[in-house]
Amino acid sequence: MVKPELSESILDEALLPIVQPPDIEESGRRLRPRNLVPRLIRNHAHIVALVALLLLTGCVLVWSAEPSPPMHSANDAVANETTVHLRPYKDTAVHMPVFPNHAQAEYTQLGFSHIYVVHTVGHPDRLVRMTQLLQLLRITAEFVPVLDEGAEWQTRFQIYADIRQRGYRSALILDDSVDMELNIRMIMKAVHQHMPPSWDMFFPGHCGAFEGTQASVSSKLPALRVANMPICLHAHAVSFKGAARIVKHLRPSSEIMAMAIMRLKERGLLHMYSLDTPVFTPRLGTDEAKKQDRPAGNKRLAVSAINHLAVWQGSSTK
Repeated sequence: MVKPELSESILDEALLPIVQPPDIEESGRRLRPRNLVPRLIRNHAHIVALVALLLLTGCVLVWSAEPSPPMHSANDAVANETTVHLRPYKDTAVHMPVFPNHAQAEYTQLGFSHIYVVHTVGHPDRLVRMTQLLQLLRITAEFVPVLDEGAEWQTRFQIYADIRQRGYRSALILDDSVDMELNIRMIMKAVHQHMPPSWDMFFPGHCGAFEGTQASVSSKLPALRVANMPICLHAHAVSFKGAARIVKHLRPSSEIMAMAIMRLKERGLLHMYSLDTPVFTPRLGTDEAKKQDRPAGNKRLAVSAINHLAVWQGSSTK
């Protein structure tokens, strides 16, 4: 912080008390204040006694002082912490929830290096519900605000750039309006065990209608398949290699980002995989007018985490 420059004097000299200078007398070439040396000699004994008293008092305090309590580091986990703090996201003035990142048994990132939640500012109901849902499932995530609809394309592109810059091995990107299977931890654990190491993008949630027609990756997990045309970005994961390729080859355009990414797949630049039955779906029923706008391929979840949250809170959703 730059301190403001002060004027030469902030005091009104007319209000200052008048102080008379001490009498001095000339003695040869030196000017010495009168009676100064005798005063110093007379007060010498008092000064020595005061210093000795201070030293003695300090020794007694050090001897009797109790040891300081141990300092706790910022990484110490608090098992029963449920408070969601707020912090500004990067350089904006928007405050997003920050979840405590405790031990593996407490909070999870579903096997990914990081989880982003894309939040559209102006929909506080989505923010509250997604925050509650992540707390229920003990998932830690970073909320990324989209300030307006026109900025969504750029926001998503910056997320891919952030993955590459931070060196994340992989990241899951979710919309703030998604629902998920209640046993999502178990599902994602199985997916990571059978995911090919060459993957660039993975779609656990999608709008594709023909993903079930593709070849399975493993006989032990038939639902994991080579992606056909998953479309939709409400729930997808990107590897470090995939994020780097998107940042390198994707160029701003008026085309929907989901379709622009599919173009990269058609050019053979991205290796994509998906689940034949999505385990993340856009939340349905929040708006009566949008119930009929259900994208193709989205199936209802076996056990909705949001419905479980509603039961836990003593309410119900349809």
